[in-house]
Amino acid sequence: MVQDVVTRWSSAYHMLERAIYLRKVVDTFVRDFQWDQLELSKSEWDQAEFLLNVLLPFKACSARLEQTTRPGIDKVFWVYESLFNELDRLSTIAEDRINSQHTWLQAVKPALSALRAKLSKYYGNTARSFVYPNGVIFQPRGKLTLFKQQSWDDDEITKYSAMCRDRYVAEYEGTKERSVTPISNRKRPFSVLEDDDEEYEQALQALNPSSDSNEYDRYILSPRVDYKIGVLDWWRQNDYQYPQMSLMVRDTLAVPATGAGVERQFSKSGRVVTPTRSRLSPETITDILLYKNYLSRKKEEIKTWTGAGMTAGEEEDILSDVVEQEDDVLKEWRDGWWIKKKQRQRTL
Repeated sequence: MVQDVVTRWSSAYHMLERAIYLRKVVDTFVRDFQWDQLELSKSEWDQAEFLLNVLLPFKACSARLEQTTRPGIDKVFWVYESLFNELDRLSTIAEDRINSQHTWLQAVKPALSALRAKLSKYYGNTARSFVYPNGVIFQPRGKLTLFKQQSWDDDEITKYSAMCRDRYVAEYEGTKERSVTPISNRKRPFSVLEDDDEEYEQALQALNPSSDSNEYDRYILSPRVDYKIGVLDWWRQNDYQYPQMSLMVRDTLAVPATGAGVERQFSKSGRVVTPTRSRLSPETITDILLYKNYLSRKKEEIKTWTGAGMTAGEEEDILSDVVEQEDDVLKEWRDGWWIKKKQRQRTL
C-alpha cells in the first residue's frame, strides 16, 4: 500500500490508485482476519473512485509543469483553464439530483469549493508576472488564440499583446546579436538580381505593409503553425527571421513553471551529502549531481561497489536516486480503468 505524504505532490492520487487496484486483495485480507470494522462498503469504494477521478487532472497537470527537460511556462494558462473546466464538470455532477442518493457526495462538495478557492488564489498571482502571457504568445501554434476563448474578456487580448510588444521594444529591439544564417541557402544574394527595379520594390512593400513593422508585429501577423513541433525547436529553426525576438523568447521560456525541479535537486543533494560524507567539496557535489542527472537522462544505472569506506546502506541510497521504483500498478489495468471513466457520464 502507498501512504499519503502531504509534502509530496500527487501522493494522494497514487495512494487511491494503488488501493483501488488492490481492492479485491484488500477486501479478502480484511475478511480473512475478520476485521469487520475495517471493511470498506461499496459506497466507500465508489467514493474512493470518485476522488481518484477528481485528482487525475491535478496529477496530470502537475506532471506537465514539473518537467525540467522542456519549457513549461507556455502551458500555465492552459493548465489553469483545464482545471477550472474540470472543477465545473465535477460540481455539475455533485449538484445533479440524479446523484442525490450518494450521501458521501455532500461531504465532497465543500472540498470542490475549497479546490476552486485555492486554484483561484494561485491563478490570481499570475497577473503579477509578464512571463505567463508572454509564454502563451511565444507558442507559434497558439499565439493569441487562447485569449479568444469565452472565459477571457475581449480587452485582455489587446492588453496582453500590448504588454508583450512594449517589453520587446523597450528591452530587446535593436539588440545586437551574432548573425544567423538562414536554414534555406540562397543561390544568389538580392543585390545581384538582374531586375533591381526600385519602383517595383516599393510596390511590393506597399502590398505587404507589415514588412516595415518590427519583429513582434511580423510574428503576430504571420499564420499560426499548423503542425506539431516543440516550441523551442520552432524558434531554433526560425531565429534567423526573428533574431532579436528570439532573445526574448529564450529568456521567457527558460523560466520554470514550478519549483519542483529545484526541490528535487535539494532532495538528491541530501542523499549525497550525508553525515559520513561531510567533507565533500562543493565542486565534488556538483559533479556528482550532474553525473547522476546525465545517467538518469540516459536511463543508465550507477555502478557502485561496497568497500573503500562505502557501506551497503550508502550504496542503496545512491541507487535509489537513479533507478526508478517499479510501478506495481499494471499499465493494462490503469488504461482499462480510465477508458471506462472517459465516458464522462453524469451518473456515478
